Amino acid sequence: MLQSTDNGIKNRLTEPSAMIAEVKRLLTKGVAMDQIAPELSKQFYIDIDLLNAVLRAMRKKMAAGKMDENGKAHPPSGISNKAAA
Repeated sequence: MLQSTDNGIKNRLTEPSAMIAEVKRLLTKGVAMDQIAPELSKQFYIDIDLLNAVLRAMRKKMAAGKMDENGKAHPPSGISNKAAA
């Protein structure tokens, strides 16, 4: 979602798919998880409850080893172990 150009009015970021895309974009740029909310609020009016849900889900995936901090998925560990053997 691009920032609106009319008189500095911000767009709303309230759709889950758009929120996930923006969070992943910030993660790939190296923004820390605890700085995502302030960074997004500079560009958008955000649904903070939705953002918290997205961040919680991403943290769970990272804890499970399915994603790195850049939001990229990893294959299950069994596959990489078999390939290394």
